[in-house]
Amino acid sequence: MALPFQKGLEKYKNIDEDELLGKLSEEELKQLENVLDDLDPESATLPAGFRQKDQTQKAATGPFDREHLLMYLEKEALEQKDREDFVPFTGEKKGRVFIPKEKPVETRKEEKVTLDPELEEALASASDTEL
Repeated sequence: MALPFQKGLEKYKNIDEDELLGKLSEEELKQLENVLDDLDPESATLPAGFRQKDQTQKAATGPFDREHLLMYLEKEALEQKDREDFVPFTGEKKGRVFIPKEKPVETRKEEKVTLDPELEEALASASDTEL
């Protein structure tokens, strides 16, 4: 049993899409592209670069040369005049100068160890190899 809205869809199953697109003019293709873009411009399934249509009409100017680009940017930066500050720096210091607190240096006090007289005598009479 076919649903009522599916009865009219059978005739669209055997349409050749490539043939239809081939018959469209450049203007009609642009209109179709605009309509398709308006359907879901924020689709998360598309990469970020494809979410918006390409709006450039210029042809490529040539191959990318990084060194040439860097030299051009440096030349432009050197030729461009620096803008003057509206409020010049006067060198005036405001507030108090920061002085860090001095912490006392902790020193270890050596404890006096008292040994039994027998151990002191043994340590005093021991040679370097015995130690």
